[in-house]
Amino acid sequence: MSRVRDETSGGAAGDATRGSAIKLGAEVSSRLLTVGTTIVLARGLGVEGYGAFGRLWVLAPLFAELGEMGLQATATRALVAGTRSLRSLVRARLVLLALLVLLGALAAALVPRLGGSARSALPVGVFVLLVLHFALGGWNEFFGVALRCRGSRAQEALLLLFARGSALLFVLAALAAGAGFVALGRALAVSQVPGLALGVWMLGRHRGDVEGPDARVLPVLAEALPLAAYGALLLLSPRVEFLVLSTLAGERETGLFLSALNLVWPLSLVPSAVAAGAMPALTREALGSGDAVRRRTAVTIALFAAPAALGLALVAPALVPFVFGSEYARAALWVRILAVALVPMFMNGLLAWALIAAGRGSMPPRLLLARIVVAFALALALVPRYGATGAAVGFVLSEVLLLVLGARACATAGFAVPVAGPVALAGLASVPMAFAVRGVDHSLPLALATGVLTYAATLAATWHLFPATARRLIGGLEGDAAVVPSSPRAGGR
Repeated sequence: MSRVRDETSGGAAGDATRGSAIKLGAEVSSRLLTVGTTIVLARGLGVEGYGAFGRLWVLAPLFAELGEMGLQATATRALVAGTRSLRSLVRARLVLLALLVLLGALAAALVPRLGGSARSALPVGVFVLLVLHFALGGWNEFFGVALRCRGSRAQEALLLLFARGSALLFVLAALAAGAGFVALGRALAVSQVPGLALGVWMLGRHRGDVEGPDARVLPVLAEALPLAAYGALLLLSPRVEFLVLSTLAGERETGLFLSALNLVWPLSLVPSAVAAGAMPALTREALGSGDAVRRRTAVTIALFAAPAALGLALVAPALVPFVFGSEYARAALWVRILAVALVPMFMNGLLAWALIAAGRGSMPPRLLLARIVVAFALALALVPRYGATGAAVGFVLSEVLLLVLGARACATAGFAVPVAGPVALAGLASVPMAFAVRGVDHSLPLALATGVLTYAATLAATWHLFPATARRLIGGLEGDAAVVPSSPRAGGR
């Protein structure tokens, strides 16, 4: 009997690993399509147009969250555990979508224009269309979660790729046709409809093994409310500095700063992916004893953070015009400043997951709220005098504050996560890469290839020359701890 139990457990672990691999591939590929959409918008609209449109583009997901209200996160567990039916979750989302559409229609009727100066202010209808784009995109992600919970992981991956690829194609077509802001917003909203049709069709072909009880809308929304609050904080936190800058600065500076942010934001999900993969082992360690899982995961994330920060800062002058065009070259300065924030951002991802593993799930929202309050204060103090430079510095300082608070919260919870040691180790390992890249930074492809190869060679040489020290630093894990991944994934909205 025990052998059957072990095989069943091993099969479940193998199934989880396969699911993670499929999800990883889907997230990396589909998020690259999303990044591609922002790059196409930046190039097609120009710096000032992107500054005006980008202000609404960044703000729209916050309002689109009114149509989500934590239901996607609720579905992740409820559909597997059978505590809620898919029908009840869809009904709640439909009510929220109807409310969102009603509010959008009222805003379009009552508010003529929205934006910065009178010359660049955009019709509020553009903003409503962008909110609808992100809200319908949330439906596609929700359908993907439902497919995953029904064991159809490959179909979820296909749906995400199709929906995000559709947005990119619609934007390309609109810009090629010379579309204005309204037509571009309309194209973005309509781009999510084919994905919705595909999602409905896929769900109709894959029935769930467990169908939870039906429920009225209000109890479902009440259950999802805590997750809704956390989701809203997650969306607002990295946008604070940009929102303040876009209010106080002109369209050109706003567009340049947004291009810099778009080179940093996609990297922020790397630590969450690594820590999420380590979550089972982190949870077991929190319930047992030892610190090997935390040490290895911290070192793994730091070994991504340090070279990413240093490398991005070094290649920024060549990378920015290569990605966005020569008119965005000035944004390289702010990319270099924001690159410093990658180290605390990466470690903050681990600290949040560690608190959840330790049973302190209420702490990450509180820490995020503290970061948001301080970020607003810093932005209001720095942006009026220093503009985008002040916004970038405030972003870095806010992430450092979150790191300090998060590390302290983990220590208070009796589940301390090493930060200084892993970061120092990763920083030292990145020094040869920095010298190598600096020597060839005139060529972006050569600099990237040289940096990757030099860093890999440095890690390999360190492991070969000092194996005992390396094993001691990463914890020498055995058994369950071996599930900690060694490669990141990208993603996020």
